[in-house]
Amino acid sequence: MKNPRVNRRGFSLVEVLIAIAITSTLLTATLVSLDASFRAYQSTTEEVSSNAIGRIVMHRMLTMIRTGTDFGPFPEDPRVKLVQTDFIEFKTQSGEIVTIQWDRNSEELTYQLDGQPSVPLLGGVIGTQDSMGNYVSPFTLEYADGRRLHLATIDFTIEPDDIIDLDIEGDRDSNELRFVGSAMPRLEAF
Repeated sequence: MKNPRVNRRGFSLVEVLIAIAITSTLLTATLVSLDASFRAYQSTTEEVSSNAIGRIVMHRMLTMIRTGTDFGPFPEDPRVKLVQTDFIEFKTQSGEIVTIQWDRNSEELTYQLDGQPSVPLLGGVIGTQDSMGNYVSPFTLEYADGRRLHLATIDFTIEPDDIIDLDIEGDRDSNELRFVGSAMPRLEAF
């Protein structure tokens, strides 16, 4: 004979509470890992994108220096060989005057051709700091015999930043990217 109390048709309250606790724990863990994955993806894409753009800009500037002539600014004293400055200007093969300048306030490199209005070349240029925490000028020009440019060194640091930001992303830590390159004008090399 069957006991009517033993015949159950559903879950007890304790079983339902345990199932809800397990489900909420799994959902919380899934959302936390999804958030961490999204943040890592966003940070990585910003760094890779900024690295690629920075390398292209650096390569282009070094190419313009290699093929350029009549560089400036000149040292005030012909005995001084090194000039550290926030801009460089030179003449291209077609005779145009190009000025590349670092604007500390807007944190960008700008490009100016023959006195026309400057256009942004690269944004997020925060500058490079020396061991004392002072900002170093991005252009170091080494002259020989007064006005003849022997070597130009470009040294700048950029902070990766993606244009597309969402409030849900929160604060992300991106590594700063430093770019250093040197070029000698071809007329000097040969």
